[in-house]
Amino acid sequence: MTGPGPLRRALYHTHFLFAGLLGGLAFLLVSAFGLLDVAINRDRKAAGRLAHAYSAVMRVILGWRITVENRERLNLSHPVVLMVRHQTNLDVVTTGMIYPFRTVVLGKKEIRKIPLFGWFFGAAGNIFIDRKNPRKAIESIREAAGRVIRENLSVWVLPEGTRNSTRQLRPFKKGGFHLAITAQIPILPIVSGPIDSLLDADRWMVRPGRLMMRVLPEIPSAGLTADQVDVLVGRVWHAMDEGQKQLLEGAPPPIG
Repeated sequence: MTGPGPLRRALYHTHFLFAGLLGGLAFLLVSAFGLLDVAINRDRKAAGRLAHAYSAVMRVILGWRITVENRERLNLSHPVVLMVRHQTNLDVVTTGMIYPFRTVVLGKKEIRKIPLFGWFFGAAGNIFIDRKNPRKAIESIREAAGRVIRENLSVWVLPEGTRNSTRQLRPFKKGGFHLAITAQIPILPIVSGPIDSLLDADRWMVRPGRLMMRVLPEIPSAGLTADQVDVLVGRVWHAMDEGQKQLLEGAPPPIG
């Protein structure tokens, strides 16, 4: 199948620049309002409100229509570790619309350095992990597990640990799985269709279109111990790999 012609490529480039400009401004604005939200409400819902608002704005700008299968599984009555892929910097557009309230993110400490958003990220009670220091990372996970139980929080984790815009699932980092086992809470995996059919950030192209997401069944960690973390990693990886492969069937080709 041939790629888009010169005129369509030019439209994709223009759309990318337009969306990037408006999206950047919206991101700063929403982050600033998020800081105010945290200061005023202090109810652990500020991150959810920010994610939902930014996703709604950007889906209009980008022309993306997202369908979520099994969305009722996100009506959480108990803490879980939600695991999703980190495909691009626009993940907040696709997954922000389903980000549950009373959920915190397990993120690398470098996020603190991002102006406005990094300040909001910390103020909202999210969990910073120092990946370069295993001892401190383990301490952070233990503290996070205690908070999850005490405050009835769920945790949002990107198990691949870094952006991956390919259609193949990479090996998972173990931090989120250690947290699930320590807190003895289930993992709720979420998969999505390929973002490369809508976005090619390296070549500055974006187009309107549809994306399918699917919330998979919970995978329990109850009864597992720290030395069984690889068992849990394998269960979740294979469930997400199979779920993603199903969504790839009949998916549009990459944008370019």
